[in-house]
Amino acid sequence: MRLFVLVFLFFNSLSAVMATHIVGGEITYKCLGNDLYRVRLTVYRDCYNGEPWFDDPAYIGIYDKDWVLVDSLPIGVIDSDNDTLPITLSNPCLIAPPNVCVHRMIYDGVVKLRVKDGGYTVVYQRCCRNTLIRNIISPLSTGASFIAEISKKALLECNTSAVFNNWPPVAICVHEPIDFDHSASDADGDSLVYRLCTPLTGASESFPIPQPPNPGPYTEVTWKNPPYNLNDMLGGIPLTIDVATGFITGIPNTLGNYVVGICVDEYRNGQVLSTTRRDFQYNVADCGKPVASFFVPEVLCDTLRVGLENASSSTNSFLWYFDWDGDRTLTSTAINPAFIYPDTGYYTIALVAKPEGPCSDTLFKQVHITRAYVDAALDIQFPDCTEAGAILQVTDQSTDPLFGIQSWKWRLTGPENTILNSTEQNPQFNVAHYGNYQLMLTVTSTNGCSNTLTFPFESPYPPAELLADSLAICTGESIGLFPDADADYTYVWTPATDLSNANVPNPLASPDSTTVYSVEISGNGPCVVHKTVKVAVLNPGTFTVTATPPVILIGESSQLEATFPGATGFVWEPAGSLSDPNIYNPVATPTDSVTYHVTALLSSGCDVNGEVSLRVLFPECDEPFVFFPTAFSPNGDGENDALKLESSFLKDVYWMVYNRWGQKMFEAFAPDDAWDGTYQGVPQPAETYGYYLRLVCANGEELVKKGNVTLLR
Repeated sequence: MRLFVLVFLFFNSLSAVMATHIVGGEITYKCLGNDLYRVRLTVYRDCYNGEPWFDDPAYIGIYDKDWVLVDSLPIGVIDSDNDTLPITLSNPCLIAPPNVCVHRMIYDGVVKLRVKDGGYTVVYQRCCRNTLIRNIISPLSTGASFIAEISKKALLECNTSAVFNNWPPVAICVHEPIDFDHSASDADGDSLVYRLCTPLTGASESFPIPQPPNPGPYTEVTWKNPPYNLNDMLGGIPLTIDVATGFITGIPNTLGNYVVGICVDEYRNGQVLSTTRRDFQYNVADCGKPVASFFVPEVLCDTLRVGLENASSSTNSFLWYFDWDGDRTLTSTAINPAFIYPDTGYYTIALVAKPEGPCSDTLFKQVHITRAYVDAALDIQFPDCTEAGAILQVTDQSTDPLFGIQSWKWRLTGPENTILNSTEQNPQFNVAHYGNYQLMLTVTSTNGCSNTLTFPFESPYPPAELLADSLAICTGESIGLFPDADADYTYVWTPATDLSNANVPNPLASPDSTTVYSVEISGNGPCVVHKTVKVAVLNPGTFTVTATPPVILIGESSQLEATFPGATGFVWEPAGSLSDPNIYNPVATPTDSVTYHVTALLSSGCDVNGEVSLRVLFPECDEPFVFFPTAFSPNGDGENDALKLESSFLKDVYWMVYNRWGQKMFEAFAPDDAWDGTYQGVPQPAETYGYYLRLVCANGEELVKKGNVTLLR
């Protein structure tokens, strides 16, 4: 049996369309006695990107432990007045960011919940989240589930859930500490334990307002990891919560919007009665507080000139002190000044960002001006050879007659991405490959000055790795076994049968059947190596040519692949739609159905031919194959910085953007054209603009569309 109360204080019901607006919410409940519970749903939406308005009514579902629907009911709006949350900042020097706005709506209903094993889960679902969210995968297609979990013990004891005392700040400032009391109150006086928890996904784009909500269990959102995860939701100094008090701390270091989840577990006599989950969004903005920052080396050797690189933010007003602890008359107001000191010594440099007024910021750094006497020198020897390669013994011969050497940094680079490092004075390295190497030594003296020496050398290791593992010829042909051989080494080949000369670097082999040849390479050092090469004598056999997938949409790609044993190269035709026509597996992106022909080349010069057909289909001239965004944020953060049409299936393109007075702001005639939010070089205000587009798709169909797009800053 169901009992519910509806209070309608809002607009008529809106049609069930996908929303790009969800920024948070929660469900709580209150026991009224006689198995009656008042369920309260609070939902938050983005004022600027919200499409459409709040649901009216909102539908909640009640499920048992087996996810069987017990009840489904609409609940009505009880609070729609003054629903725009204020922006409060912790520091008077900060400036509230523009275009950050959150609306709130509260719903209320009464339901009868009889005692039941396993209790109940109360749920409201909606799609979709804000497209500008940075820390989860595909936010535009990710919904939300707001749930309250009620145990059997909670039902038996007429429990009322914990209720969070305050909603977190709508906007927080980058590089500023988060210090927020996220505590909750419990009418029954139960023990509360706080934790971070991953928000839940919800409704889909296809069914954005399920009535009733879908049954669980509910999956968690997918973090964009790295760098984000449950233990680092914002980046910077990770967000943490005190398990006993609910106090949240952290320092974000990247601008953007971030999904956050907080859970409070309610305990009575050591047992969990209920869990209240809150899902909300932090908007991390540049709040305008000046931050002083600059780069300068800790030690400068053999120069009295110091160049300073300013990295401060939120101001162009600066005051530099070059000798803070001494002569404070040595100053500059340049952005990136240079200064010549009168003598060597230790100096403290101070940078004051925005020195006028009470909101300045100061940074101090010390620089050591000194003389360099260090001279890097070395010697190398190859005393032995092991299975790991030739042993390189390095001897340091560096000097600093005044201060002495404090540290050594060695770096050996060479073939096959060889990178070896050491901080010993006289290290050993294994040189395991033939070719040219470079040994770099950086020595640092006790006064902090350094000197670097680069020493190139050729490895004494025989060039066995240049020998191919296998070669292929056609019947009756010949081939050189080692065309890349180094003539400075000694070679002995076996078996000598069918070889032009068994003691030359590159003998000519003419076997009648497949043969494996061995070679011993020695000389020019302590190492002797052995290697084999297989010469396959081939008859033209099965030539395999495939396209995966064999059918694609226009604009998509297919992976081609040709396989023939012993082939040394491949040539594909036609080449115009291929990523590379001279490899065995090019990627094909044709604009029409096509048959590709491929020739397999053998090392001896003979070849074989094959072909494969690829069918190209033309998609519908509409979404999702043609997508025009409804919002963008040209703030220079590398995400959504330009308004651009997204499609791979267009022949002709025209679209334009105009402001509220009908003035044309931008006009596009090519698929790659994009609007950066400026008009005649001037950034335009953050507001809603109209657009009109007319397109001709690859299949010849025409699409005409108009609507609104929001510019965010």
